[in-house]
Amino acid sequence: MAKTFSFGGVTSGQIFQLGYIVPDVDASMQFCAKALRIGPFSCSRGFKAPDGWYRGSSDMPELTIAHAYTGRLFIEFIQQHDDVPSVYKELIDKHGYGLHHYGLAIAPEDYDATLEKYYSQGFENIFTDNLPGNTRIRYIGPKDPDALEKLRNDTGVSYLECVETHPSEEGFFAGMCDAYNNWDGVTVSRPRQR
Repeated sequence: MAKTFSFGGVTSGQIFQLGYIVPDVDASMQFCAKALRIGPFSCSRGFKAPDGWYRGSSDMPELTIAHAYTGRLFIEFIQQHDDVPSVYKELIDKHGYGLHHYGLAIAPEDYDATLEKYYSQGFENIFTDNLPGNTRIRYIGPKDPDALEKLRNDTGVSYLECVETHPSEEGFFAGMCDAYNNWDGVTVSRPRQR
């Protein structure tokens, strides 16, 4: 039986996150907090993927990343601050800003098998990173450019983000879920707590 995580009742391999590329994270957080009652956001500024790789390059862009829960859904806003080629700039150059990926929470014991399932369906690693706490991150998408474009046209996203959800990562998501459940409705963002 698949592991059920402590945040939002998500089971291993399910979508828990919608990731958006935005031109201004601060404006996005302000709008969501005031108009949609989403908050508080956890925000990381000046982020560069510590062990990042994108289509053969380890030159990583500078990002601002903000996260918040709304009910059982985890929202992620990403703003790129430079012109370094990236999995984010790739989408901006082709389609502009908007929905970028579905995030899948995957238990460590299921991670390799889940990736192999997608690889056998014609997916490949577009971007990889390894976060503190041994958390592997893989953005995957179809190898064939036409299939990648078809995925975008059919679903509105170009990639799947496969998040290896170790206990430390699960704790981070559970903490964010608790922050939403106890939100004062005023505080828009706070520094990222990891």
